[in-house]
Amino acid sequence: MDILIVGAGPAGSLAALNLGKKFDVKIVEEHQAAGFPVQCAGLISDECYESLRRYSKKSFVNRIRGAFFFSPDGNFVEMVGKRKGVVIERKILDVELLSKASEVAQVWLKAKYIGSSGKVARIIHNSEKKLVKYDYLIGADGANSKVASEFDFSKPNLYPAVQVEATFEPLDENMVELYFGEKYSNGFFAYAIPLESKIARIGVVSKTEPLNHLKNLIEKHPSVSRRFKGSFLELNAGIIPIGLNEIAKGNICLIGDSAGMVKPYTGGGLYYHLIAAEILGESFPNLELYKKRYLKKMAREYSIGSKILKLYSILSDSDYNELVKVGKDIDFSKLDMDHPSSILRILPTLVRKIALKPGLSVKVTKNLL
Repeated sequence: MDILIVGAGPAGSLAALNLGKKFDVKIVEEHQAAGFPVQCAGLISDECYESLRRYSKKSFVNRIRGAFFFSPDGNFVEMVGKRKGVVIERKILDVELLSKASEVAQVWLKAKYIGSSGKVARIIHNSEKKLVKYDYLIGADGANSKVASEFDFSKPNLYPAVQVEATFEPLDENMVELYFGEKYSNGFFAYAIPLESKIARIGVVSKTEPLNHLKNLIEKHPSVSRRFKGSFLELNAGIIPIGLNEIAKGNICLIGDSAGMVKPYTGGGLYYHLIAAEILGESFPNLELYKKRYLKKMAREYSIGSKILKLYSILSDSDYNELVKVGKDIDFSKLDMDHPSSILRILPTLVRKIALKPGLSVKVTKNLL
């Protein structure tokens, strides 16, 4: 049984690793190397990192114990949840994953998927046109998936993002910083992820104009502007797919960003890709079973994550300022960065804290319950 995987990012490599020992797998990747271009902030949970360590030993950068949640006025609350985080270097992770995948699958780099006719794919490999027969086709080719478009899968919403690696003085080199407010993002948030004591990845995810919001963050934010030291070491831009699509049709399935498999409220996807690849390996070749099992395990998380995402567009700057004030008295230890449903554990306490702010209380309860 021949399987063609389009895309050699983490989703494609993980799919190959879970299928390659039982089936004949070929991966085609249009770029000349895995890990480029970089379109990821590189923050994952410690649980996700431990799972990925089976394949990647050199991608570790820093450990994260929690986050500072900043309101637009520059105040912040410390949030330390149930699960810790790890900062990774995605370029290294992608290369190591693909190297492992190459042990169980054939890999073609500089191989662009053009389209399919029947069960034959047209590929341009090193400038040469080739035909590749397959029984099953897996689209792991990112948010602008050619496979998803060709076979009329529904498309997720795309949020543009921009990120710089820069000299910066974090409040704590083991704490992520999240920045909310209309000056710093439209419908999402900005962030700083420390790599060490004086370097961080600073980025913005926004429905519109992420570069302008990033400029506002580093020049005008009451806290960030004082700690940003003005040197860009690296600039990356990308898009984040928000909204899970159909996942499978006939002998075609999607995995990773092409399927919208990201946390709607953070844009992170590696944990979801890991789960999807394992379920795909267990279910294959029954792609409907793959879809059913994935949705059974993850549908609630997507639903609640989407509700949190909606709040980003509803809450005003004054709402965020109030949330940070009351948040100083809330125990966040039950929150889990991989499971947005864990927010329900602190919701009763939060609602009590904001009861005297009826407008804010209605926004929060109406959207999360």
